[in-house]
Amino acid sequence: MHCGELFLILCVLIVKNASKNCIHRPQIHTLEGEPFYLKPCGVSSSVHKNGTATIRWFKGNASHGYGELNTESSPRITLHGYDLEFWPVELEDEGTYFSQVGNDQQNWTLTVIKRNEHSCFSEKLVKNRNVEVKKSLDIPCENPNYSELTNHTSLYKNCKEIVKPPMIPKDAEFGDEGYYTCVFSLHHNGKQYNITKTVNITVIKGNSKITPAILGPKFDTVKVELGKDVELNCTALLNKNDLFYWSIRKEDRSNPNVHEDMNKTTWTSEGKLHAFKKLKIRNITEKNLNVLYNCTVTNEEATDTKSFVLVRKEMADIPGHVFMRGIIVAVFISVAVVCVVTLCVIYKVDLVLFYRRLAERDETLTGNIL
Repeated sequence: MHCGELFLILCVLIVKNASKNCIHRPQIHTLEGEPFYLKPCGVSSSVHKNGTATIRWFKGNASHGYGELNTESSPRITLHGYDLEFWPVELEDEGTYFSQVGNDQQNWTLTVIKRNEHSCFSEKLVKNRNVEVKKSLDIPCENPNYSELTNHTSLYKNCKEIVKPPMIPKDAEFGDEGYYTCVFSLHHNGKQYNITKTVNITVIKGNSKITPAILGPKFDTVKVELGKDVELNCTALLNKNDLFYWSIRKEDRSNPNVHEDMNKTTWTSEGKLHAFKKLKIRNITEKNLNVLYNCTVTNEEATDTKSFVLVRKEMADIPGHVFMRGIIVAVFISVAVVCVVTLCVIYKVDLVLFYRRLAERDETLTGNIL
């Protein structure tokens, strides 16, 4: 291969890398206040060969149809080759755009997302990505379309700058979950602009599934009082997509007093998922007693269930203060009886004499009357 051919290939590669990628998708979302561009795809080869061919841009207007765009349309909008550039894009730029190069045409519908003043990113533009624990976590901050203008790149996690980003890639840990935002700072015509790209990293357990299981005993008896409320708590060890639910009787489904809460889940350091689910029963009636309420966790490989049954609470024992008073009274009476008996034994003779005198007095009184 000759040096001239090598130089030609190198120039082609440089031009290719410096040019922006065309935009295929017809529905586009972008963030207010950031640089943005539109570029048609599939421009025919005949147009490329014709050096005098130009591109025309139009923006849809609800009342006047399409209006042609030019360099005088807005100081923020420029035409650069086949690119329609916004420096930056604003809310007023939202709408339908139409490009025409010879016989080639392409349409886009542009939606401009209002910037959140309290966050460094917009939820509507976040890309979600799952990473298995202990697998490589790679967060590339690359922006090839503006690489020649970018002079600084920063990385943020949950909108807090990572001053010294860790070596990427790294082995993912559960503590690595969060929103990672790459901020590209670039200059254009003496002004500073920022472009953001955000990815939501969720660290998941590897493909090896665990067997779902309900924690604790498989049967639990709960003592309740009629008219009171009760909460049945169920805890399970399970995989992310396993089913975890309460089996509610048909007659209870229409009862607003019986309902289950949403799952509350936490990841353990070993990558296992614990889920907590409550069944709340209010204003307990006889219909709720001696009935099985089942908590189940299941997947395609295994099923585990725990059963709860409500039984009426027995009559409460005598309160402690009442019991103590009863004991004291009983002891006092017993002591009194013992004392009386003792006195009767000691003064037995005196009591007999006293009784005789009392009896004789009564007989004398009776005889006088007769």
